[in-house]
Amino acid sequence: MHWFDVSGNQLEGPVSFSIFANASSLVFLDLSSNYELEVDTESPSWILTFQLAVLKLASCNLNKKNGHVVPSFISTQINLWFLDLSNNSLEGGIPCQLFLNNSITQLYLRSNKIEGSFLDCFINGTSNLDMFDISDNRVKGPIPENFISIFSTSYDVAMSSNELEGKIPSSFGSIFFSILDLSNNKLSGTIPRSLTGNDTTESTLIYLNLSNNTLQGEMLPRESNLTRLQYLNLGSNHFEGIISPAISNSPLGILDVRDNYLSGNIPKWLYDHPHLVSILLSGNHLEGHLTQRLCRMQRLQVFDVSRNRLSGGIPSCLDNVTFWKKSSPSATNSNYFTQFGELYYLLTSDNWLFFHGLDFESVFRIKGGIPIEMGELSQLWSLNLSHNSLTGSIPISFQNLKSVENLDLSYNKLRGKIPSELVGLTSLSAFSVAYNNLSGQIPFERQFSTFEMQCYDNNPELCGGPLPTKCSSTNQLKEEKDEKERNRIIDHPLFFYGFVAVSYAFGFWACFGILIIKKNWREKYFRVVDRYIESLLEFLSKYR
Repeated sequence: MHWFDVSGNQLEGPVSFSIFANASSLVFLDLSSNYELEVDTESPSWILTFQLAVLKLASCNLNKKNGHVVPSFISTQINLWFLDLSNNSLEGGIPCQLFLNNSITQLYLRSNKIEGSFLDCFINGTSNLDMFDISDNRVKGPIPENFISIFSTSYDVAMSSNELEGKIPSSFGSIFFSILDLSNNKLSGTIPRSLTGNDTTESTLIYLNLSNNTLQGEMLPRESNLTRLQYLNLGSNHFEGIISPAISNSPLGILDVRDNYLSGNIPKWLYDHPHLVSILLSGNHLEGHLTQRLCRMQRLQVFDVSRNRLSGGIPSCLDNVTFWKKSSPSATNSNYFTQFGELYYLLTSDNWLFFHGLDFESVFRIKGGIPIEMGELSQLWSLNLSHNSLTGSIPISFQNLKSVENLDLSYNKLRGKIPSELVGLTSLSAFSVAYNNLSGQIPFERQFSTFEMQCYDNNPELCGGPLPTKCSSTNQLKEEKDEKERNRIIDHPLFFYGFVAVSYAFGFWACFGILIIKKNWREKYFRVVDRYIESLLEFLSKYR
């Protein structure tokens, strides 16, 4: 027997490795993802006869009755190149001996209870590791500068969700990383200039995640040369300054710089970036207006600028973004991240949920009405317009948001009714219009029958549904009266003549104001008038 694979089943109960003792030809062994299995490699004692090339023991309660130790027989495996011991609650210090097993090129130790510091590893050589993942453990202390000897041949390194502290070693710049994940630690200082390349040296990074640390300084070193970077997550740090132009020439698909101290306007080049599918800028100090350039981003799936200082209105051209509007293979079954394959799944420590969404939550700065064109974004899953100063009514066109699951319009100045047509949004699971000036009866059918009172708080003129205020004929008459009053004002003769007078005055002074201000226009105007009068007089003189 050369190959034994029972992964991803529902096997249960104890199993001893001694059953494989006589399988001398065994080179591939996979017992992973059998969550009720209890694999014991330490007892009873046994003598191995095999030399494995691949060993996968993830998620199988490894050595549960023997202190959750790393299997001791691994040190005898001279042909082993792939080792996965993830998600087994392994305890004890960092298994430094595995780093120096020159045959191992891919080592996965994520989601265990491994403790200690890399300083405890006395390394007197180099490893051949291509891939190293020790994320979601209890490793603490600094990353030693001389740790480069372990990663000298590494392309992919993940050490997220530990207790690492101190600075990112500048020596990391001499390693040809493709994937580097140091997120969810306690790292401080700045991003080493050597890590992101320079004018003469191109960085090999494709995936960089440094989120949830206490890093500071510029978002990226100014001379960065990131011509291969596709994923950048610097969220939840202390970065300052503008959005770095260092990424303008990269094939970046995902940009996440949430919850920092970035300032200035959203740069024009960001709207023109041809590859971006996800832009997460929330929780910064960004200012300025959202421009029509946003509507050019045909690949855009997620756009979050909430909790900033943006002002102005919402671009009415958002229905031009075809990804949010039209159903297509890329929209219904899209996952930009599949190009990272299994590695992306392994390295995404924050379990980011993929969705197509717009988040314009602000600080009462975005004004104006909600563009009716937003109702054409039928592929949108999430829409957050809360905490702004939006006025007008909820567009009836929102009935076309057939895919929307989250719709938040709270904390605005919206008026009018909640359109009854919205009950057709069968995917809607979260809805809020709290703290507006809405009135009338709440639709209370289908999904809307599941929403609680808090979804409608502080709209004094709303009634029905989950609210204690029941709708009555008085409410109905009041609504009709208000509607008639609005129509009466518009239809009144004084309103009509006033509108005509204002329009005439505006047109008159618009024309003559320009002639007064612009001397060359004025001279040209009088020459034209003089020629017209002369021509008219000549014409009349013929008939005298």
